[in-house]
Amino acid sequence: MPLVWVKEAAREGLHSNNAPIAVFVPVQHFDAVNSFNPFSWPAALCAQQPAGEEGRSRFCAVDIYVDSKNAPLAAYQLEFSATNGVAKIVGIEGGDSAAFHEPPFYDTRAIQHERVIVAAFSTSSADKLPSGKTRIATVHLQIVGDAAPQFQLTLQVAANPDGNRISADATFEERKSE
Repeated sequence: MPLVWVKEAAREGLHSNNAPIAVFVPVQHFDAVNSFNPFSWPAALCAQQPAGEEGRSRFCAVDIYVDSKNAPLAAYQLEFSATNGVAKIVGIEGGDSAAFHEPPFYDTRAIQHERVIVAAFSTSSADKLPSGKTRIATVHLQIVGDAAPQFQLTLQVAANPDGNRISADATFEERKSE
């Protein structure tokens, strides 16, 4: 299968589910010295050159906490954003408490704009809900470049099992690499 045909197949959408296409180039003759030498392969099959300084990226996780003081936390809604343009939200996972172990609800398209509103609620009884400071979610981010990311967090509402608004505080903490 010539390499040109593979490019045409990709452009015409002949692969399914956006799965990558494996490229197999027929071997014309076996060369024991150069067969496993990547410098002898066609340029199209070699990996991309290393990124420059501006292309460096790393990943980090930011834990989000809600402190409901002594009240049981049954529901919350908050907004989290990366404010200086160096971070992209790539995923969100649930928290520590059984009531909020599943990932919170959020708009998947909103995370593409470095901002997300997350919300969750639990119908568990008050004795099964967390009170005090509890990790309710973790936001995973890709950081591009060497600049330190800056974040903003706003708790919009927190409620008890009766659906009444409660006084609560939201904080975040970037996880340290181990």
